[in-house]
Formats: sequence, structure tokens, C-alpha cells
Amino acid sequence: MPDSPTSSKDWLQAIRSDWDARAKENPRAYINWPEFVDDDEAFFASGLQDYEKYVPTFLKKMQFEPRGKAALEIGCGIGRIARWMSRDFGKYIGVDVSPEMVKKAASYGLGNAEFHAVSGADLAGVASESMDFVFSFAVFQHVPDKNAIFNYFAETARVLKHGGIFRLHMKGLWSASLGRFALEVGYTQKGGAANTRRSTFPFLRVRRLDTWQGQSIRPSEAVAKCESLGLEVLDVEAPWTTMMWVGGRKK
Repeated sequence: MPDSPTSSKDWLQAIRSDWDARAKENPRAYINWPEFVDDDEAFFASGLQDYEKYVPTFLKKMQFEPRGKAALEIGCGIGRIARWMSRDFGKYIGVDVSPEMVKKAASYGLGNAEFHAVSGADLAGVASESMDFVFSFAVFQHVPDKNAIFNYFAETARVLKHGGIFRLHMKGLWSASLGRFALEVGYTQKGGAANTRRSTFPFLRVRRLDTWQGQSIRPSEAVAKCESLGLEVLDVEAPWTTMMWVGGRKK
């Protein structure tokens, strides 16, 4: 990776190169590290746990029936969530910046799923107004270029049908750019899935931006960007934490 990328193009090249290397080394170690490094069964079972935690509950809240609908996952990796999402939806498309990840995802032969490598900033190859649901989890947190994240917001708006829904995860911290570093302020989350709560006191930290530690998007910034693109934000979960979700519907 270039020591000091100077443009969005440099960052995107670095992201693809680094995630291809991680896919060749051991994709499970980087997608859901360090719990299930060498166990496929446990690795995909963890995908089911996250899918059930973050997708069906949201679909129910949005009064959305997935049967026969088309879903797109941004940052599919090797398909940890794909096998469960493709089970519930009529059509599933997974995209990833890493061709190596895509190759491994496709090797599992999921029936109604297809996988494509993308640039890291767009959804080229996915037709406009063709998807009913766009989802992304634990992806934007690794993107060091905010423009690339916002391009994915715009692409989400482009590929969604009118009335289609979206749910995007990101680091929702207050942040300030310090060149190759970012100052971040936010809250940690405590408790299990059934009783998640925010810590009382905020943390402050400095992160070096690279292809593992990416940019944070402030809650108001995320909402404003979505609304400017015709995406009506109806649900913001866990703002000011690393587990912020922004979801809603295309107008």
C-alpha cells in the first residue's frame, strides 16, 4: 500500500490490494477475527447470528416482506451473511472490493446468489432501480476515504427501487481529520444483544487511517447525506458509537 495515499484513487487501489492479500492469507481471520479463524461451520454460524440480529428485526420494523425480493449486500466478503440472506430473498447480489473475496464467496455455490467485484466506491454493474433492499455491515468502518463511503450512499440511492429500503452500518463517532490520523470521540456499547446500552462517559482516541481503520461519519452528517440523495431516514440506531446503523426508504 502507498505510505501516504494522496487521492481517493490511491486509497481505492490500496484497499483492493490489502483486502486481496487478506483474502489469500485467511479471510475468516479478517472478516470475523479472531474467533473462527479455521472453522468454516462456526464462521458461517456467526453470520447467521449477525443476520438474525440485524436484518429480520429491521425488515419487520419497516413492514417489509423479503420473499421474492432482490437484496444487495455491500462488502459481502466470502459470503458469511450471504448464505442466510439469499435464503430469505428471491435474489441476492453480493459485491466486494476484493476479487479474491468474491472468488471464494462464489466457490460455495449458493443457488440464488451472485457475486461481483467492484471498485470500492461504486456499484457498477448493478442496474439502477433494480434492488428492493441494500444492506452493509462492518464494511464502511474499514474505508479511510469519506468520499468513497458517501459514493456508496449515492449508489444505494441509484440502485434502489422507489419504495425500496436500506440499512447501512458505520462508525458514527464525532471525528476530526488530522492528516493521516483521525481524532474520534464517542461512546462504547455494553451488554449483550438483548440488552445493549451505551456507556456513561465518552472515550477519546486517535486512529491512524489505513485500510483497517477507516473514517467515522457523524450521525447528522449521515442523515443529511442520505436525505440529499432522496433516501428518507426512518431509523438511526446507536448514534455516537462504532455500531451506528442508518436505515430507511427511497422516496
